[in-house]
Amino acid sequence: MDRVELNIPSNPIFERVVRASAAEVGSAFGFSEERIEDLKLAISEAVNNAIDHGNRGEAGKLVAVVFEIDGEKLEIRISDQGPGVERIDVTRRVVDEANLEAGELRGFGMYLISELVDDLEVSSSHRGTILTLRLYRREQP
Repeated sequence: MDRVELNIPSNPIFERVVRASAAEVGSAFGFSEERIEDLKLAISEAVNNAIDHGNRGEAGKLVAVVFEIDGEKLEIRISDQGPGVERIDVTRRVVDEANLEAGELRGFGMYLISELVDDLEVSSSHRGTILTLRLYRREQP
């Protein structure tokens, strides 16, 4: 199994480092350019969520990103050091004025991530939230 680990401060500028790493790992895994773009967008959303919502922009808190290539599967875990969340709604699809005014965009980002990857898991506790993304080399049934 091949594994790459990154730890970045909760500063949005370092999201670019993770996105560039995602492109390299996706390329090494053999993904098409289009699939790499999906991976980069999903990673970007996940890392920005971890920085803004998980760690609440506290630069001293880290976001850990682990890429693991295991046979036909690429698994990415994005972890923050925030207080955790009770539940995340990945089904929200609509962005409208009411949602914008209520500040309810977080769920939309999660929906977007879920559409870009093959499998998505969220686990959260008082020690932080871990988002696990999985993409498969071949289309899954």
